[in-house]
Amino acid sequence: MEFKVFLDTNIFIDHLQDRNIHSTQVLRLCEQRAIEGFASSSCFYALAYFVSKYTKADIRKTLENYSEIVELIPTTKENLYGAYQSGFKDMEDAFQYFTARNKTDMDFFITNNLKDFKHTDKKLKVVSSSEFLKILSNEE
Repeated sequence: MEFKVFLDTNIFIDHLQDRNIHSTQVLRLCEQRAIEGFASSSCFYALAYFVSKYTKADIRKTLENYSEIVELIPTTKENLYGAYQSGFKDMEDAFQYFTARNKTDMDFFITNNLKDFKHTDKKLKVVSSSEFLKILSNEE
């Protein structure tokens, strides 16, 4: 089964900083088309800022490489209103979650910041990159 997964911004940042092997493995699976990866367009705004501020990487090339392995989803007004009405403390996390949640047939929301995703519902399961890899290995 090919899963559809939404990648939180921190998955990309973990990969860029080489601080989480599981994030890198999830991105590699997206690149190999073993899973179908998604991210919000707003994630790429945050990544552009992060790359320019904290790395020496080429911003355009980095974003181009990521955009070739994941499908970008726009954040809509409906997503924003869902986020406003949620119990999330961090609005950026809420925007990401509701962008993913309102995408049809999304299987997982992958983040390495689980503590900020306490106000989710059963419509979209939130897991860490390591948890997702365990789930995936049990499916094979």
